[in-house]
Amino acid sequence: MTLEAAFRYIDDRSEEIVERLVRLCRQPSVSAQNLGLEECARLVQTMMEEVGLQAEILPLTEGPPVVLGRYERPGAQKTLVFYNHYDVQPPEPLELWESDPWAAEIRDGRVYARGAADNKANIASRLSVVDALLKTQGELPCNLIWVVEGEEETGSPHFKEFIERYGSRVRGQGAIWEFGGLDYGDVPAVTLGLKGMLYVELSVKTLGRDAHSANAAIAENPAWRLIRALSTIQDGLGNITVEGWYDDVRPFTPEELEALEREPLDEEQLRRDLGISQFLRGLTGLELKKALAGAPTANIAGLWSGYTGKGHKTVLPAEAHAKMDFRLVPDQDPKKLAQLLREHLEKHGFGDVELKIQAETPAARTPITDPIVRVAAETAREVFGKGPNIHVSSAGSGPLYYFTNALKLPTVAIGCNHPYSNTHAPNENQRIDVLIQGTKWIAAVVERFASA
Repeated sequence: MTLEAAFRYIDDRSEEIVERLVRLCRQPSVSAQNLGLEECARLVQTMMEEVGLQAEILPLTEGPPVVLGRYERPGAQKTLVFYNHYDVQPPEPLELWESDPWAAEIRDGRVYARGAADNKANIASRLSVVDALLKTQGELPCNLIWVVEGEEETGSPHFKEFIERYGSRVRGQGAIWEFGGLDYGDVPAVTLGLKGMLYVELSVKTLGRDAHSANAAIAENPAWRLIRALSTIQDGLGNITVEGWYDDVRPFTPEELEALEREPLDEEQLRRDLGISQFLRGLTGLELKKALAGAPTANIAGLWSGYTGKGHKTVLPAEAHAKMDFRLVPDQDPKKLAQLLREHLEKHGFGDVELKIQAETPAARTPITDPIVRVAAETAREVFGKGPNIHVSSAGSGPLYYFTNALKLPTVAIGCNHPYSNTHAPNENQRIDVLIQGTKWIAAVVERFASA
C-alpha cells in the first residue's frame, strides 16, 4: 500500500475524524479550574488504544497525569515523538458563546467548542494518522512515542518532573509539537521555536486592613506604591529596564534572518486583529518580525486592588496585586532573571514588594537547517500545493525547551490549526477541511521522516 491509500482512507473516513474531535471536546478539561482532567486523560488513553497504540497514564507527584502512547515497529531505526496537551482554557465569558462550549456543535463546516483548536483537533488528527497508516499499511513506518500532558494552559508547572522521571522513555530523532497548520491566506506554516516564560505575581501591603479613603492623607496607598514599582521595570518604549535582562539574548543566525525576511506578514490584517492603529515604537517590516520572534517582553497581565464593583466605595485598600508575564528568548534563564527582578526592586526601594514565581520555562528553537524542518516543508508543499512559510519562532510560549534541550529532540510545530479559530476566546472553532488536510500532512511527515 502507498501513502495515497492512507490519504483515500482519511478522506473516506472524514466523519470519523470529526467524531473523534467532538468526543474529545465534549469532555471538559480545564486545568485552571481542575475540571475534568483525570477523566480526559483516561479518554485520551482509551482513544489511543482504539487506534492501535499501547497507552498508559503516568502519575506525577502533583497535578494531572501525563498520557504516554507508544508504537514499536520491529527493526525500525527511527523514532518520532508527538507532544500534545489535553487541557484547555476556561470557557468564560459564557454569555459570548453562540453555543454551549462543551456541546461541540457543528455548523458552517466548523466544530465549535472550547479546546476545538487548542489542542484537541491536533490530538484527533494524530489519532487518525495512526489509524489510517495502520489500516492501509499494516504497520507504522517508524516507532512512535506520544506525550499528552494536562497542564500546558497553566504553564506546564510539573512537566519538568515528567521529563526527570520518564524522560528516558521519550527518546527519538525528531518531534512534532502540539500546534501549527495554516497562516493567513491558507498557506501552511512550519514553526521552529517558542519563547520562554517567567510568570510572577507582585503584591504589596501598606495597611493592616482596608480603611476609609479619608486616611489617604496620612497612609500610603498600596496601589500607588505598586504602580511606582511597576513603572521601574519597563520604559515608555517597551524596553525592559532591569539591569542585565538582555545580557544572554541569543542573536539570530544569518539563516534565521533570511527566513524572517521571506516570512510574509500582513501588517494591516494584524493591526485589525489587535484593534490598534500602529505597532509599538512604530515597528514595521523586518524589525516587527524580529520583535515577534525574538524580543523579550514584560507584560502586565492583571492589576487589582480595592473596590472594583459597580457604583463607588471610598476605600483605602490594604493590598495591591499584579500579575506579569515575561516572554523570554533562547539562552535567557528564567531563574536568573527572577533573581535579577528581585534585586532590581530592592535597588529601587521596593524591597517590600513580594514576588511570587508562578511559572518558569526557558525558550527553545530548532535549527532551521535540521532535517526535520526539510521534511515538514517538503510534505507541506505536496499536501497543500503551496508554501510553506517558515516561522523562526512563535511569539507564544510552551514547554518546548524540554524536548529540544533536555531530550535533544529537533522539533517542529505543524498540524491542523487555522486563522480565525478564536483560540482562548469565545466561539473557539476548528475548520473541518483543515482538520482533514492537516491529518494528511502529519501522515506524510511520518512516512517521509522514517525514510529521510
